[in-house]
Amino acid sequence: MLLQCLAMLLVHTGCSDFLDRDNPIATTDDKWWNLESDLRASLEDVYSGVPPGVIVYNDFYSNARVHLSGASDESVFRANYTDFEVFTLGTATSSSGIPLQQYRNKYKTIRNACRFLENYSKAYVQDPALKERYAAEARALRAWYHYELFAYFGPVPIVDHSFTPTEQYAERPTQEKMVSFIVSELEAAAAVLPVKYPDSEAYRINKAICYAMQCQVYMFVNDYANAAAKARQVMDQNIYELYHSSDPNVGNYPALFTYTGVVNKERIFFYRTGQRQAFLRLGPKSFGGANSTTSPTAAIVNTYETKQGKTIQELGADSMAIYIKNPNFNDNRDPRFKASILVPGEMFLGKKMDPFTTTSVDLIGQTQSTQTGFWIKKWLDSRDISNQADGQLDFFIIRYAEILLNYVEALVETGKWQDPDVTKYLNMIRKRAGMPDVDVKKYNTQEKMREFVRRERQVELAFEGQRFYDIRRWKIGEKVLNGTVYGAVDPATGKPVVVEQRKFNPGRDYVWPIPLTELNANRNMRQNPNW
Repeated sequence: MLLQCLAMLLVHTGCSDFLDRDNPIATTDDKWWNLESDLRASLEDVYSGVPPGVIVYNDFYSNARVHLSGASDESVFRANYTDFEVFTLGTATSSSGIPLQQYRNKYKTIRNACRFLENYSKAYVQDPALKERYAAEARALRAWYHYELFAYFGPVPIVDHSFTPTEQYAERPTQEKMVSFIVSELEAAAAVLPVKYPDSEAYRINKAICYAMQCQVYMFVNDYANAAAKARQVMDQNIYELYHSSDPNVGNYPALFTYTGVVNKERIFFYRTGQRQAFLRLGPKSFGGANSTTSPTAAIVNTYETKQGKTIQELGADSMAIYIKNPNFNDNRDPRFKASILVPGEMFLGKKMDPFTTTSVDLIGQTQSTQTGFWIKKWLDSRDISNQADGQLDFFIIRYAEILLNYVEALVETGKWQDPDVTKYLNMIRKRAGMPDVDVKKYNTQEKMREFVRRERQVELAFEGQRFYDIRRWKIGEKVLNGTVYGAVDPATGKPVVVEQRKFNPGRDYVWPIPLTELNANRNMRQNPNW
């Protein structure tokens, strides 16, 4: 939406005002870029594009990563403020709201970053090194927003300065050029940024975050050698570790997503209070108006192993049927299951979860109720019940467990599946969760280890938004996003409920459409295939 926004601003303000007055308080440049406080305020505007977990009250609801899981096989999303379901149901068009909002808002924050980088040198900052650090933060964020657009749309115009009217017909670059721009900008920023910050500013971009972002980019384009190298750079900073709870009454994994573990060394890149509405947006409706917007599917429920490290599919038909009917039978599933998902009949904070009784407030399929019979439990902290819309939980966009999983996957995909580091780091993650080590006698080929790593990644990072990107980079959409979506077993029928029928076109749906308004405004813009 660069061009549309540009046109609107030119109509209402004139070219000179557009170039000189685009800053947080609509004053002129000569009055704004003077003090360090001006820089910090403008830099916060650049950070405004960072995605939260669930929505926060702004105009960018489709930026919420937990809700994005509704565009994957993990969950079903239903709410009146965005429409991820148009992609899973196969009804999206180039006029759909989500592509438009993503394109417009990401480029808006990219332009904020450009404006910052073009003007920051004018301001007085007592410490020149601090001023350059601010610039490096903006530069890294600008690069990462380009990556997010790339992951959604494929290569999009690179914006490394504030466009003027004479530059309005930007062309799409090659993937190679797009990736090169992103990783080189992150590398340049990393050279300036510090290794770490005090806890009060730990949300800011540091050196390791740049490496972690580069790692994500390389993973997305299947450049596993470089992905492994960047993951290793993050690991070698020696400032991150898997979180372990200091409270013996709370497990390591569940504590990570509650106030018990809110400050930890596992978080790498996070949105401050980015889960402040987690209870409101994810909790059961029976808890005083919670929305249950994002409902887990049977597909993710059936992915969790038993505590013995067995998939339910390998237990045999009879045992598998028991676990499908009662997912946490005998409390014998991977502890991450109980930490992440609420199931029918479970007692939660004094209430029995009941999606099938017709008089239940939590009746399945109703407005603001579960659509599958399951609920996301991750991030639901009892301390937020009385303040559901304004909690204080952070959202981890990148955490150390993901970096370890990236590293392990990259080793497997480069043929090093027998490298001792593969089982070393997988076992670290599983031990933290209370699961047994990898059975190397069973997972004894590259293909089998790939299967294991992908499953481990899915359950460790469930509902954190990563599954959407994994489906795209693994090219498994036609397998996991086609056909019937099932929920919990209805006790009246003894069968899983049918939630919806999904459609995925592999010749089209691995990228979103370029918004129609952008196509109309830019004669050089090319639409993605089959949109």
